[in-house]
Amino acid sequence: MNKNEKDAILSGRERNVILSARDVEVQFSLRGDRLTAIRGCSLDLYEGETLAIVGESGSGKSVFTKTFLGMLDANGSVTGGSILFEGEDISRFKTEKEWKRIRGGKISMVMQDPMTSLNPLKRIGVQVEESIRLHQGLSGAEAKREAIRMLDIVGIPDPERRYHQYPHEFSGGMRQRVVIAIAVACRPRILICDEPTTALDVTIQAQILDLIRRLQEQFSMTIIYITHDLGVVANVADRVAVMYAGQIVEIGTAEDVFYNAWHPYSWALLSALPQLGIKGKKLPTIDGTPPNLFNKITGDAFAPRNRRAMAIDFKVDPPFFEVSETHKAKTWLLDPRSPKVEQPASIRQLSERMNQDYGSGLKHPHQDPNRVPVITVKDLQVTFGSGRKKFVAVDKVNFEIYKGETFALVGESGSGKTTIGRAITRINPATEGEILFKGERISGKISKEVDQKVIRGIQMIFQDPLASLNERAKVEYIVSEGVRNLKMCKNSAEREELVQNALREVGLLPEFASRFPHEFSGGQRQRIGIARALIMKPEFIVADEPISALDVSIRAQVLNLLNELKGTYGLTYLFIAHDLSVVRFISDRIAVIYKGKIVELAEAEELFRHPLHPYTRALLSAIPNPDPAIERSKKLLVYDPAQHDYSEDKPVWTEILPDHFVYGNKQELNQYRGML
Repeated sequence: MNKNEKDAILSGRERNVILSARDVEVQFSLRGDRLTAIRGCSLDLYEGETLAIVGESGSGKSVFTKTFLGMLDANGSVTGGSILFEGEDISRFKTEKEWKRIRGGKISMVMQDPMTSLNPLKRIGVQVEESIRLHQGLSGAEAKREAIRMLDIVGIPDPERRYHQYPHEFSGGMRQRVVIAIAVACRPRILICDEPTTALDVTIQAQILDLIRRLQEQFSMTIIYITHDLGVVANVADRVAVMYAGQIVEIGTAEDVFYNAWHPYSWALLSALPQLGIKGKKLPTIDGTPPNLFNKITGDAFAPRNRRAMAIDFKVDPPFFEVSETHKAKTWLLDPRSPKVEQPASIRQLSERMNQDYGSGLKHPHQDPNRVPVITVKDLQVTFGSGRKKFVAVDKVNFEIYKGETFALVGESGSGKTTIGRAITRINPATEGEILFKGERISGKISKEVDQKVIRGIQMIFQDPLASLNERAKVEYIVSEGVRNLKMCKNSAEREELVQNALREVGLLPEFASRFPHEFSGGQRQRIGIARALIMKPEFIVADEPISALDVSIRAQVLNLLNELKGTYGLTYLFIAHDLSVVRFISDRIAVIYKGKIVELAEAEELFRHPLHPYTRALLSAIPNPDPAIERSKKLLVYDPAQHDYSEDKPVWTEILPDHFVYGNKQELNQYRGML
C-alpha cells in the first residue's frame, strides 16, 4: 500500500474495515471468582494499516487480541459483544475446528519470546515447513523450497544450511526472524505482533521492525503491534490505541496521540519517558496502582490515579469524545461542560523536548579535580573455556569509576557488559589484569577479610526481578540474607528492623516482609532486589539492566529511586544497559563496548553530541524515539566490523578530546578529528 492510499484510509476518505470488534467483554474464572479483563472494548481495524495497542502490563492488550484468534486460556471466555471478521462473528466460535479456519491462515501471531515459540527438539526448517504444509497446501520438495525461500525473505543468512539447524543454534534476533517466517508463511490477512522486539537489542530491534514493514508491503498484510515501547510505536504505527484497565481510552493516528493526546493516562505514559525528562530532576510517575479487576469499577478506572480528576470521573464512566475525524478519547475533560484544562507542557512541546541538551549546567563527579576512584579496572581480560574452546568475553578493558558518579556500560547482547559487572562483584574470575576497589586489589586470590569488604561494599541489582529472587522464600529472608551470612546483626529484632528500614527506603510497606515474590508486581519485585542490595550499606552498586523488563511508568519510578538513593547514601553506580535513551538520562559517563572491547568512552552528552566510533553511531541511530516525525525520517546505520583494517596500522586507545576516548588506528583517528 502506497502513502496516498494509507493517508486516504487514515483521513476517513476510504475505510475498508477488515475486522470490527464491538463492546467486547472477556472474563476469567479464578478461584471461584470472576475477573473482567476486557470491559466493553470496541475497535475497527482497517485493511493495510498498522495499529499499535499500548498500555502497561495488565491493561488487557494481549487478552483483547487473543480473542481474535481463539487463544484465551481455558478459564477465560468472551462473555459479551461481537468480533466480526469476513462476515462472521468469530467471538461465537466454540470448537477448535471453527478456529482452525481463521487461526494462522487468516489471522496469525508473532509471540514475545521466540525461544518458547519454537520447539527446541525440531529443526528450524521443519517448523517453517509445518506452517507451509498446513496453510499453503504444499508438500515434499516444494514445501522445503518454500521454507528455504521464507528463511531467505526474513534475512536468515545461508538459509539452505540454517534450514537443518536447531533453535539453540540461533541468536535471539535470528530466532525472532524464524518466528516471523512461520507466521508470514501462513499468508495471513492480519498479523498480530505481541511485543516482538522487547527482548532484543536496539540494533536488532530496528532490523526486525524494518523487516516486518517490508513483509507487510510484500504480502499486503494488516498489522497489530502490542507494545509498551512508545519509540517502537512512533516508528511503525499508522494509528495508536491506548488501553487501560481493560478498555481503550484513546485512539487516533500516531500524530494525534503523540502530539495532541487528551486522555490523562496517555499524558502520564508520555511524560514518564526518559527522553522527555530533565537530567538531574525526577521523571513524572503515575501515582497509585491499576484497579483490581475482580471488583466492579465505577466511573473512569483511571480517576484514582489522576491528579486532574473531577467528581464526575469517580461516578460515571465517560463516553468517547471526538477530538477530530481520526481521533477520539474517553475522558470527561473533552465534555463542553468541563473546566478548560491545558495539556501538559511535556506533551505540547514534545519535539522540542526530544532535542534538548541534558547536560548543560550539571556538575559531574569525574570533573572534580579531587575525584577519587571507587573502582579501577586495569587491562581486564575474562575468558571462558580452554584450549580450542577458549572464548575471550572481555579483552584488555580499562576504566575508572569515581565516587558519586553513574558510569554506564552499553552494547549489544554478548558484548561483555554483564561479564564485566560480574567480574567486579567476583562472580566471574578475571583471567588477566586486575580490579581495584578503593585502591585495593579485589581480583584473583584475596584474603577472607578483603572478600567480606567486597561483599559489604559492592552489591548487584539483577536484570530479571523474578528470576533473581528465591520464589520459595519470604521477602524478609531474601532481603536479610547477606546480613545473616555476614552476621551483621546481634539478634532477630535488629535484623527485622534493618529489613523494614530497607523496604521503606525503596517505597515498600514494612508488612510486605511476610509475603512471597509472586505476590508482587514487576516494579515491586525490582524494589525488593534494590532493598536486598541496600541493606548491606554498599558504596558501589552494579545495576545490570535493572529496568529492561519493566513498563514505561514503572521504569520512571525505579530510575527516580536509583537517583534518590544515590543522593541520600552517596552511592556510585555501574549502570549496564542497551537502551541509550535511559542511559542518557541517568549517566554521567558512558562507555560503549563491542565484543569485549571498549570502543568509545565519554561524558554522556558529549557522546550524544559527538559520537565518533562507527559502532557508537550505529547504536545511536537505532534508538527508538517517541516522536513519529523523527522516527520515520531517521536513517538506520548498520555497523560492519570488516570496515576496520588493522593488519598494519594497529589501533590504540586515545583521548581525542578531554575525557573523550576512542579506539582506532592513525587513519581512523584522523577521520574522527576531522568529524570534530
